[in-house]
Amino acid sequence: MLSLVSCVAAALAVAGRAESRSYALSKTYDASNFFDEFDFQTTGTHTDQPDDNWSWVTYQTKTDAINKGLAAVKNGQVYLGVDYTNTLPAQVSGPGRPTLRLSSKNSFKHGLVITTFSHLPQPVCGGWPGFWTVGTGQWPTAGEVDLYEGWHLAPNNKVALHVGPSSAIGQCTLDQSSQNAQVLTGNCDNTFEDGVHQWANQGCQSEETQNGIWGSPQGGIQALEWTSDFIKIYTWPIGSAPSNIASAQPDTSSWGTPSVQLEKPNCDTETAFSDQKLLFTLPFCGNPPGNDQFWSALPADGKSGATCKSITGEATCVDYVAKNPQAFKNFYFGIKDIRIFNEVIQNQLSLDGSSPSFTFNYATSQASGDNWIGIWPAGDAKAPQSGSSAWAYASKSSGSVLITPSSSMTAGSYKAYLLAGDRTILGTVSSFTYAGGSSAAFTVKPHYSTGCAGSANNAVDVQSGGGMCLNTNCGVGSLDIAAAGSCPSGQVRLSYWQGQDCAGDWYGYGYASRGTCRGLWSDGWNFQSLWLSCADPKDDCVAKGTCAAAPEPSVGVCRASFALKTRYNSNCGGAVHNDVTVAQGGGTCIDTDCAVGSLEVAGTGSCPDGQLRISYWEKGGCSGKWFGYGYGSRNQCRSLWSGGWGFKSLYVTCGKQSDDCVSRGTCTADQPGNSVC
Repeated sequence: MLSLVSCVAAALAVAGRAESRSYALSKTYDASNFFDEFDFQTTGTHTDQPDDNWSWVTYQTKTDAINKGLAAVKNGQVYLGVDYTNTLPAQVSGPGRPTLRLSSKNSFKHGLVITTFSHLPQPVCGGWPGFWTVGTGQWPTAGEVDLYEGWHLAPNNKVALHVGPSSAIGQCTLDQSSQNAQVLTGNCDNTFEDGVHQWANQGCQSEETQNGIWGSPQGGIQALEWTSDFIKIYTWPIGSAPSNIASAQPDTSSWGTPSVQLEKPNCDTETAFSDQKLLFTLPFCGNPPGNDQFWSALPADGKSGATCKSITGEATCVDYVAKNPQAFKNFYFGIKDIRIFNEVIQNQLSLDGSSPSFTFNYATSQASGDNWIGIWPAGDAKAPQSGSSAWAYASKSSGSVLITPSSSMTAGSYKAYLLAGDRTILGTVSSFTYAGGSSAAFTVKPHYSTGCAGSANNAVDVQSGGGMCLNTNCGVGSLDIAAAGSCPSGQVRLSYWQGQDCAGDWYGYGYASRGTCRGLWSDGWNFQSLWLSCADPKDDCVAKGTCAAAPEPSVGVCRASFALKTRYNSNCGGAVHNDVTVAQGGGTCIDTDCAVGSLEVAGTGSCPDGQLRISYWEKGGCSGKWFGYGYGSRNQCRSLWSGGWGFKSLYVTCGKQSDDCVSRGTCTADQPGNSVC
């Protein structure tokens, strides 16, 4: 993943003015490297159909696209076009007109992305061009930003943002007063609809009626600006962009009001958008523009003009696209370059006094997987070249790291350093006091059930002056807290963490008193570890408003990645043979006994991108010959290879087709000559 943390040259509105930020150019895509930095995709995310929106397309491989002239370098510019020479049979089932779908190999989280176009696709009936970003996780919960989109003869660009349901990521709405583009639909929740002004799958959409670049043969410039506080989108015709737009260190504080802006408190963009990839698509027809209503009944310009049917004389969208290749000669993207910037961050290290002992907050412009934070005695003159008392990696550009005191640490003064892999000092905490761990502040017994009933693990002692991490492994629903101990006011604090060893997302605090049974948040299913310490609720950072916990996960971290039922018929009919739940991080072997033709995959789960992999095996127990992979998505009926007669077991797990060894050409599998069943 490209390191674009805080990479946005943003115009942050503070007290009526824009805050100036410093940026450095990180990456450039242009004619010299574009086709090596983007993947040519032959389907959408649903690999069993030509396009996610059922567009009439045949997406090309890199080799075919270059050989056919659909992808090229012309006059030093990147050319992304479609087949405009061949008349095709007008068959709705395809194959559709050859065209392109490209996705960047690298993703980014936060950033300033400036794209300079030398040509934009000519509006044409049947065309649906797009330049957009999409999250690397499950759609739409991972977020999507449509920077350039429209269909048929639309007169203006319509920018849209799509996010997950508000129940999972909170409210996300546009504010007309903070942007120039006209808000058409204000709620970014992709599931929201009111039946009057907004329908499901629209997201929040804005029409750029000023500084438009839609369909411009001269091109235009777009900038996407993303921080933890906002997403801003700017659009300028060629010649109208700010004077510093070509700078290697652009200053966005002078850019004025953005075309589109999604910001706090109207939306927590940090939660609503995961790492994003850039996409270019040039599809035809599909749902909705290819539907009869949009072709025959609604104006082609989306306003008050004639319909595409009356303009073209063709009864359907597919008829027109198939029979009129020359109509799409100018339906192409010309790209000068795409430049990506990192924000230059001052190196920082601090000890969070309101969090468990040794929770350090850090930031650096020199992010690396080798960066780390170490603790030394204050009097160690050789630090940080000497051995540390305790340490942990700090691999991001900013974040928090919790370091557990080592058993060798005694009460006294210590210091800490944020270090590069070669021990170059990036940040320092010059002195802090550790009270040591000589006596127990309290003792707890973790129980599986929420009422402190059932079996308990051994009692855990939490020492005075510090705290400890308790790995629950999703098997603790309550804590039986002993009455004895030395916590001030008898108060005990529970800090909930996503992963084991108090790592990953932090979900906030809970409190309890000594001598009580404390039931745990989500009955223990949404976290894998707890940091236990003494604390007073009035003194924590949540109460003071100085910190924010991660939102409750839409799928508990201890829940299964997916669940499925195996069925006899290939269309998910017939008897259920197996009812299987696959845990996170693992996989399951299913003996089909030649009696399974399809998998009915549940809609819930936490596989990346919602994708699961099916591995076919000759014999029961996933043994014998391996016959290769198949893929499916959650909330899908997945018909199985050979109708279920060519194998005796399946191994199911999360997985992406683009990641398997077959796609990479590093493994082979043989189909049997005769059915093993």
